Amino acid sequence: MDRRQHPLPESLGTVFTAAAARAAGVDSRRLHGDDVVRIAPGTYSRVDGEVFVSPADHPSGRLPHPHERWRQSLTIRAINLIEVMKPNAFFSHYTAAAIWGLPVSPPLGGDELRVDIASCEGSQSLERFGVTYRVLSPRQVKVVVLRGIPVTDPATTWAELTPGLARSQAVAVGDAVLRHPRYPGTSRYKRDPLATRSQLEQAATTPYRRGGRELRELLPLLTHQSASPPESHIRMLLAEWRAPPPELDYDVYSPEGRLLGCSEFAYPQLKLAIEYEGEHHFSQAKQYARDVEKYQSYAEQGWRVLRVTSSLLYRQPLELKRQVLEALRVSRETR
Repeated sequence: MDRRQHPLPESLGTVFTAAAARAAGVDSRRLHGDDVVRIAPGTYSRVDGEVFVSPADHPSGRLPHPHERWRQSLTIRAINLIEVMKPNAFFSHYTAAAIWGLPVSPPLGGDELRVDIASCEGSQSLERFGVTYRVLSPRQVKVVVLRGIPVTDPATTWAELTPGLARSQAVAVGDAVLRHPRYPGTSRYKRDPLATRSQLEQAATTPYRRGGRELRELLPLLTHQSASPPESHIRMLLAEWRAPPPELDYDVYSPEGRLLGCSEFAYPQLKLAIEYEGEHHFSQAKQYARDVEKYQSYAEQGWRVLRVTSSLLYRQPLELKRQVLEALRVSRETR
């Protein structure tokens, strides 16, 4: 018989204990149904409480990227655990990054919703029932409360997480922490960064920090002007290929002072721009129309634009290298 034929009582809420289920008349075998997941010893959650994004909910009208859905589901599971967490416990590592909206992907390429919980008390770290428990040094963590959620602050989160990340991902996450989005054509900012560079430096140089040397080496590579992981990855490749360092988040104007657009990477003296084109640049009519107008304006002023797609960046990096170096060569020769 399908155990889902008997809905769980609404009185149990999204997260409930085995004792509460018994008190509500729920048989213990019912807790093995595929609509229930064990999230801690003696604690369960409804599965349907973790999936909450539909195409209609997303700004693009499409389902978000699987990694974004994973981060959202991980955040929901973490929130569900707050009421059964021990006092002074908080979220850290991947879970903290997901809560802050940082661009992390599932570890080891999977999609397991393993919640990271830490405390500065106790003596043993362990993993059980979909939760990783860590004991962290109080000298190395700063904990804040974000919308009622106890979580390591962004600088601590980056410092704790980075030793387990690939170099390119560590830079992308650090860029996201420093990100200071600006209104094009102005010096006004849309919001404050999640952390300042000095806060990242303080977190990276804390005595006995795991991976401290790596963190200190990464700090000079970070910027507040990168809007997405692909932009961070392109910037790292340009440096690897010994291309001249470009201007970042650069406003392009006409000789009359009219703003033509803002480019992620620009070589103003060569009138060359490099633009990363995410999927929405092709799937959203308004964005596509803006791009057509922008690049036409660039061309009228003698600017060349190298447009980089996800496929070119991640599947054909050697071809991207060829195109970048060729664009730089041609731009130099025509100046």
